[in-house]
Amino acid sequence: MNRFVKSTALLLAVSASCALGQAIPDRPEKLAYPPLAFQVPKAKDAKVLLKNKVPAYLVADPTGVPLVRISVWWRGGAYMEPAGKEGLASLFGSQLAVGGTQKKDAAAVEDRLEALAATLSSSCGNTSGSLYLQVQEKDLAEGLDLLMQALTQPAFAQDRLDLARKSARQALERRNDAVTSIAQIQMPYLLFGEKFFATENTTAASLDAITREDLLAFHAGLLHPANLAVAVSGKFEKKAMVDLLNRTVGAIAAGQAARPSPKVPAPDFARKPGLYVCDKDAPQAMLQWAFPGMRRSDPDWYPAMVMNHVLGGGGFAARLMKKIRSDEGLTYGVRTALGEGPFYRGDLTGGLQTKNRSVAYALRLALAEMQKLKDEPLTEAELTSIKDGLVESFPAQWASRQAIANRFADEQLTGWPEDWWVDYRERVKAVTAADVQKMAKRLLDTEKMVVLAVGKASEVEAGDPDHPGALKDAAKLALSKVPLRDPLTLKPIP
Repeated sequence: MNRFVKSTALLLAVSASCALGQAIPDRPEKLAYPPLAFQVPKAKDAKVLLKNKVPAYLVADPTGVPLVRISVWWRGGAYMEPAGKEGLASLFGSQLAVGGTQKKDAAAVEDRLEALAATLSSSCGNTSGSLYLQVQEKDLAEGLDLLMQALTQPAFAQDRLDLARKSARQALERRNDAVTSIAQIQMPYLLFGEKFFATENTTAASLDAITREDLLAFHAGLLHPANLAVAVSGKFEKKAMVDLLNRTVGAIAAGQAARPSPKVPAPDFARKPGLYVCDKDAPQAMLQWAFPGMRRSDPDWYPAMVMNHVLGGGGFAARLMKKIRSDEGLTYGVRTALGEGPFYRGDLTGGLQTKNRSVAYALRLALAEMQKLKDEPLTEAELTSIKDGLVESFPAQWASRQAIANRFADEQLTGWPEDWWVDYRERVKAVTAADVQKMAKRLLDTEKMVVLAVGKASEVEAGDPDHPGALKDAAKLALSKVPLRDPLTLKPIP
């Protein structure tokens, strides 16, 4: 039997099987499916405390492919950089896995990884970082030895550091190339001010000031058991893995310079609501906005999350996407996001790209949809659709054992309650239309809104002749100009 015949027979068999379970409907939306049986994984079932109290989350796949994935996470990042050394955390993260070790130079490590068909990579962001290993089950001991060398005895080879610094400088030089990258720089200045770690502050001078000794010192300060968490997934036997981890990561002791990473600071900047325009001669503009949000620990988090999905977080089912993209054709996509606020209050943000002259009209449409959410309760049909989407897509967040283990480790480092996700679906289902309307009134306060448009200022401010209305009239907010910043110094360009 050839492949086509086999495929056809299989399709007919599946169709017949489905037909036996239910009559074939005349429209796809009438298809009925049995309830999905899914139990949320529990962190406590995967958690093991190693000898030095480092939490390890082990999620095994006994019948899977013979691969093991290990991530060692740490608490600490750019918020700990010394003044004048901005960019240190990023360089540290990029070089930990590729800069060689005190036992093997960088080329020797790469050759051995290639021979093992293994992967070793690392990164470090604003508040955390990780070192990741993927290795075949049979080579686990040797692969973990290479990971431990990188984790505890990095060399930070000077030639690799020089190359990384050159690449980082080239990235700085491209900062003003696109409206999207400009907005990524400008918006945090408006929200957090000049001195906050979440605001872009790496300059050519700060990159040049970073030395190999700085990376070594940063590493020495971070390597403390109180800063670590481990995520392990793949094919392994639990007891053997625990024993192996206890001989490696579990044997790490705090060095003389090591300290538990300090608390992540909260911003103390008093942001000024308003309409802000940054002039960039480009055919399209980037429009972004932000409202003060909340933390995930807020009692009203679930109604706020549902409200955000109705507004712009729900993809093609969201109101902003339907109105601004599908009905008006002003953009390829518009989304909103409700920040979880792991260390301080998050923000409710949104954005889209559109023609320069369409910015004012798109903003008016967005604000009108926000006002509707405040003025009118959701219909039961829309509320049910959004909540069903959240509930039914939830299992996909736990689709792989690697995702499960890493989520547990990340939650541990961030400090969220263990097993916070267990009752997620029940809490979503409990949200009412009145709850959503209440959160819209609370969060969508245009008097507290910061709006940024990056594009050709003369066209952005004038608006669209086909939909008259200047940007200054789109919202009751003061209109201000923000200058482009020099890509290498970040100083405003006059």
